[in-house]
Order: sequence, then structure tokens, then C-alpha cells
Amino acid sequence: MTYPQAPADVLKFYRDLHAHPELSGNEHRTQAAVHSALATTASQIRSCGGTGLEAVLRNGPGPVVGFRADMDALPLQENTGLPYASTNDGVMHACGHDVHTASLVGAMRWLDSHREAWSGTLVGIFQPAEETGAGALAMLDDGLFDTTGRPDVILGQHVTSAPLGKLLIKPGWFLAGQRAWRVSVTGTGGHASRPHLANEALLTAVAMVNRLQTVTSREIDPFRMAVLTVATFHAGTKENVIPAEAVFTVSARAYEPEVAAKLEAALLRILHGEAAAGGVEVDIREISHLPAVYNDPAENARAATALHEVFGEQPETPDPLPASDDFSRYAERLKVPSVIWNFGVHDPALPQNAVARNHDARFAPHPTGAVSVGLAGAIAVLTARLQDRDLDTENPN
Repeated sequence: MTYPQAPADVLKFYRDLHAHPELSGNEHRTQAAVHSALATTASQIRSCGGTGLEAVLRNGPGPVVGFRADMDALPLQENTGLPYASTNDGVMHACGHDVHTASLVGAMRWLDSHREAWSGTLVGIFQPAEETGAGALAMLDDGLFDTTGRPDVILGQHVTSAPLGKLLIKPGWFLAGQRAWRVSVTGTGGHASRPHLANEALLTAVAMVNRLQTVTSREIDPFRMAVLTVATFHAGTKENVIPAEAVFTVSARAYEPEVAAKLEAALLRILHGEAAAGGVEVDIREISHLPAVYNDPAENARAATALHEVFGEQPETPDPLPASDDFSRYAERLKVPSVIWNFGVHDPALPQNAVARNHDARFAPHPTGAVSVGLAGAIAVLTARLQDRDLDTENPN
């Protein structure tokens, strides 16, 4: 596999982003850095969604194409030993959002100086708060695409812990939808020596958790992906005190909306049923919700062809992934096709058991290759899509 190395100024920009990570909703320095990096282009740039940026680059008639790059970091203490490691204590770019951002900045610079290679309008979506699932909606609610009109397609890419340059893209369901709830069970407490005088929330909460484990095995078609997980459980303060409350969180993941609906219906039925059986109160509050990511087949084919042409290898078609991403919000809200792909960023010389995966404090993308692959992929797909004039007649920008 061959690809051009990213320019030195783009690599320098990447290292600066990596050294100065910011948590979701607090990407103030990152926002300013991106704005400064694009100041030499003809992009029309505005703050959007709080700490995000919308950068519009126009070049005559043609399609309107959005390209998303998330910018936020994670609450981790970096343990990579890199010379440009995080200088912000307890905050780290452990999911490659610095790679995504630098790649899109580099692509917009390249497109600005190679206008003969494309025609249309590119909207750079520099998104905050992907890790909290709030950033895409914040930008959409703040008028993203108001000045360009509805886009013809939304594109995106994401790093993975695969060997450097390995490309993963597939039509149809690509990432799972996710919903999570906080469940509070309330009864009456008492002394541990007199449980008959209490109405134990803990016992009912345990019954709820146990019964929830039967949903995917007994109510969902085994050939359709579904995951239901209780990840936290809190009750009690002392060994001789029966707690009056138990609290746990549960998440559900699925690709297909009808499967997600079955999971939710089963969860609510079980929680209310067990509460009634135990004579306790239950309060169920949704704490997060992300739709599944669906890659439009036609747009997926165009992107895969462009990636094949620039890298010389056919991208792999992986199984759908159980992770989630608020990239799905753009297609959901705007009613337009979208496609996102993954690309490997780790040194292929490393044994696989030595490679740290996303969200690991040791996650260290290749220092030059990661951004180079991201930049080459972004340019390839964007120039291919921004030449499809015959496909888009509604946006004479």
C-alpha cells in the first residue's frame, strides 16, 4: 500500500492537538486552533454547536458534501511515552479525534489550493462532544447547513487499532444504535435483623437484573444482533442496614430499529413487573440515545472505489460493529445519505497483542502514517464525490 505523507505543517498541527486535548464541550483551544489553521483558505468559518466549527469551502456548481471530524478527548491519564504526549493532566486523545481533525484540516487546505480537482461545496464539520453523544445535535440545532442548504451526503472516517492503512467500509448497518437508562428502585429500609419490617429495594433490583439477562436469549432472534448490559449497581452503606434504594444502569444495543424497540419494550415490562411483584417503586430515566449508523449502499460504493484507487488495495468489508457514534444524527435529522469508514493507524510491525486499542491510555497512532492515511483517504473520497455533478442537480452553489 502506498500513499503520500502528510505535509509537515499538518503533522505539526496534529502533534499540537494531541498535546493539548480537551474534554467534550470544552474544546475551546481546539476550536481556535482549527480556525487559525483554516484562516489561509477561502473557507467561511463560524462557531457552531458551542465549541464546534462549520467551515464552508465553495468552488462553483456541484453537490454539497459535509465531512465530519470529531474533536473531543477522553478523561484518561496518557501512558504512551510520546514526545508530544498530553500536557493536560487526566485528559488524552485516546480515540483518534486529533487524527480526524488534522486530516480534515489538511484536506480542506489541499482542496482550497487544487480547485481544478473538484466542484461544489464542502462543509467541514468540526464537531465537539462526540464522546457524550451531544455534539452532532448541538451543531444541527445551531444551524449547521443553513447557509448551504441540505447536503447531498455526509461523510466521515474513524481510526481503529488495525494495522496502518487497513481500510474497513461496508454498506448497510455499520455501527450499533445505543440507549441507556438509570433505574432507581425505592422501598423502605430497616435493620438487617428485621427484614420482615422492611420492603427491600435491593432484592427487587437484583431480580430485575437477573430477569433482564434473559431478554436477548429468549425474546430476540439469535440471527439479529442485540446486547443488553447492566454495567453499574449501587445499594447500601453498611452491613447491618437494609437499604431503601438501589440504583443501576442498563444499556441496550442493536442495529435494526425494530430490534431496539423490542429490547426497550422488554426492559420496561420487566422493570415495572418486578416492581409490582416486589411492592416497590421504580423510576426509569433515559440517559443516552444514539441511532445506529447506516452506510448508504450507493455512497458506500463510491467511497470504497475512491479509497481503492488511491491506496491500491480493496477495502475490507467487516462485520457491523457494536460501538456507537453520534455521526448517525446527521442522516437522521437531515434525511440524507451518509457513509463512514474506519482506517488502521498502528505500526504493522508491532505484534497485535502489543497494540493498544481505542480508549486505552496507551493508544498511540503511528506518528506520521496515521494522519497521512486519514488525509489521503479524505482527499480521495471528497474529490471523487465532488466531481459527481450529474448526480446532484438541486445545489447550484
